[in-house]
Order: sequence, then C-alpha cells, then structure tokens
Amino acid sequence: MEKEFIRPWVARYRNSHGIEVQTVGVDIINHRVIYRQKGYPYDCVCPRREWSKKFKREPS
Repeated sequence: MEKEFIRPWVARYRNSHGIEVQTVGVDIINHRVIYRQKGYPYDCVCPRREWSKKFKREPS
C-alpha cells in the first residue's frame, strides 16, 4: 500500500441499501473515503469518484 494522508471528516450518510454509515476521513493520496458501518467491526473504503453515486447525506 502506498503512503496515506487521512484528513478527518465526520458525517452521516446512507448507502444505496438504506444502511446508515459514518465517515471517518478522506485519504487524500489514494483518493478514497473511509467510513464505518454500524454492526460491522472494520473500516470500509470507497473511491472518492464513486462516493456521491453510492451515498446520500443524512440531514443533521
């Protein structure tokens, strides 16, 4: 894996299946969003170019 630079970013979203996720940060070097899904023990990643297609922001 290449070097990473994670910029913190905390927000709530829903994926295309309606499951709520919370962002952890954005990996600036590898162009990916890091997020956590409730009930899943590991961090997940999604390419930044796909993020807006697969996730919708939850109102605060």
